[in-house]
Amino acid sequence: MKPIYRTNLKELARLRNWKLKNKEDRNQKLEHPLQYYQPFIDIDAVNSISRRHLYHCPIQKRLVHLLSDGEANAYKRLIYEPDVIGIREQFPLHLPKTLKIASKLRFIHPRNWETKELYIMTTDLLVDRVDFTSGEVYQQAWNYKYWDAIYQYTKDGAVIKKSWRTWQKNKIEGVYWLDKGIECIQTTERDSSKVAVQNITWFQMRHDLDVGAEELNQFKTYFTQSYINNPRAWLEEHLCNVCKHMNRSFRDAQAMFQFAAFHHEFSLNIECPIRLSEPLAVNM
Repeated sequence: MKPIYRTNLKELARLRNWKLKNKEDRNQKLEHPLQYYQPFIDIDAVNSISRRHLYHCPIQKRLVHLLSDGEANAYKRLIYEPDVIGIREQFPLHLPKTLKIASKLRFIHPRNWETKELYIMTTDLLVDRVDFTSGEVYQQAWNYKYWDAIYQYTKDGAVIKKSWRTWQKNKIEGVYWLDKGIECIQTTERDSSKVAVQNITWFQMRHDLDVGAEELNQFKTYFTQSYINNPRAWLEEHLCNVCKHMNRSFRDAQAMFQFAAFHHEFSLNIECPIRLSEPLAVNM
């Protein structure tokens, strides 16, 4: 027996308005190519007890709507990567296409179980990346779920999937993007450590520091030399050494370090806590 579906006219009208609005705003002169973007679902449209985030992204120069703590951490971790050039959050999928895929898989398409009205599926994060070797720009679709919502441990300690309905929806989404030649990635909070996000958040506080190229290069030279001389020294000691050479305050040196770290001027291991009172972890 085929599932019963009804067209949700309000959803379709909202989708048309979303497409029109984004198309109009795309023609503006903006600081970032995706600064115009508005998500299909914003934080006010979600009835959820989980925390939602309206995050001002310093890279895309716009407010980003993220629907959970985990999704916010995933976004911040991704947008920090040097090869990521843009992210569209809560991106809607073409309804006739997802309906066709669900039918082929013999899955029930997401719908209101009472009214049978169809829902428009969305991808949490549609990521634009660049291959630095070839210069090619490509996309990845990221689906975020909390680990405990889709996996569990067996008595033997093996990891198995659970919540079959969630995996059905994920399969529809995965096939949708695969047909477009786009990889669909399932991610959880275990892929975006809180430590890394905390480091990035600290760096970001000085992302727009007004510092000239010559002064920044001078800072990097003195800081790197201090680290080479004593890699086990605390970050605070390296910054104090820079202060002596540049005749600048400790606050200025710390701000330049945060700026340089945010813009990948140093090869830091951000999976380790970066604190003034600890040695600095670097990628060798």
